[in-house]
Amino acid sequence: MPSDTRQNNGVDQSQNGIDVGSRRAFLGLGSAAALGSLAGCLGDDDNGNGNGNGNGGATDDSGAGDDEPEKPDQITVRAWGGVWEGSLEESIAEPFTEETGIDVQFDNTDRTVMQGDIRTAIQQDREPPVNVMWTVEPAAHEEYRMDLAEPLDESIVTNIDEMFNHAIPDVDDSIPYLTLYSYTYALSYNEDALEDITGSSEPPESWNDIKSDEFENAFGQYDNAYGFWPVFSELSDTPLDSDDLSAVYDEIEEFEPTIGHIGDDTSLTEQIREGEIACAPLIMNNLLDAYEDGEPVGWTLPEEGATLRGDSMYTPQNQSESELYWSQVFINFAAAAEHQSEWTESLGLPMTNSNTEPMDYMIDDPSYPTDEEDFETLLTVDLDVYAEESPEWFEEFNIIMGA
Repeated sequence: MPSDTRQNNGVDQSQNGIDVGSRRAFLGLGSAAALGSLAGCLGDDDNGNGNGNGNGGATDDSGAGDDEPEKPDQITVRAWGGVWEGSLEESIAEPFTEETGIDVQFDNTDRTVMQGDIRTAIQQDREPPVNVMWTVEPAAHEEYRMDLAEPLDESIVTNIDEMFNHAIPDVDDSIPYLTLYSYTYALSYNEDALEDITGSSEPPESWNDIKSDEFENAFGQYDNAYGFWPVFSELSDTPLDSDDLSAVYDEIEEFEPTIGHIGDDTSLTEQIREGEIACAPLIMNNLLDAYEDGEPVGWTLPEEGATLRGDSMYTPQNQSESELYWSQVFINFAAAAEHQSEWTESLGLPMTNSNTEPMDYMIDDPSYPTDEEDFETLLTVDLDVYAEESPEWFEEFNIIMGA
């Protein structure tokens, strides 16, 4: 099961959250029929623009549309707390409510717990506990494989057409979820700690440079080496779907003496800021405030690259037609360039609508992918392979680390 590196207290936590078949035949007939009906509603819209403007559907100023399903009083979105919920509320939920009149409530249940709650509800033919599941990309893929996700209706989520390729899952027969922004596990470092170790404040140019005696206990990792498996693969020249992963595991053995801390976003960030460790693969926005405050921290992409991930939204099955429709309108709203331009500022991460204006500090920093070329230079793992094989990888990592 993919882990999550964020806590719901608002600060990045992590368990790693971030990641996960085979294609599977998707929807039940009832779900398909419901969405077909919704698409028909949009097609009949008087102004003919459907949700193409990304602002909440074919609505007038009050949010009412002649042929749209009745609006629910509210929808519920699962969210991480703190800056995550705050940025979503400010940049997406409040404008959505203003335009549609539908309140947005947030549920901070741990995403792994929520996955189970949604699955149980669907198995018992009950309505799911949330209308929109906001989760890490690998988990969204895993939940698609569990048949928890109602496919997105492209006549509702029209902003799909503007998204980078990374935002759209590579599945055959539907678009079950949408990845709304991305991040990398860049090599993040403390300049003073590096200088104490190497005599230079410059970061290593290669991940391999860290596998030396001078970095003993000076390197950090996420739990289960979350976010680093594509790097292990790259360094060992061994695809993660190989039958024999001994070369990958040998890489872990080589890094093991250097790893002085294993934790989540919060603890890794603190360890770097305090110089307790010199560097770690860390989601780059964790250090942005400290960097802007003049602390001796920074991040870079080593020559091998770094792992690319993102967070996604989907609509669980078994919702009423009304809630399903407006929840997909919400996702379309979150994918609209004008709202993503505000969200990227409040969240500090690059958005996946190709028409979103990135922050100035993101444009020339390859840690922030802002065009298709940037995405191509980053490391990824097939999410089906991740879903099927990562439990074994995590077990092996923890054995080697003596956890």
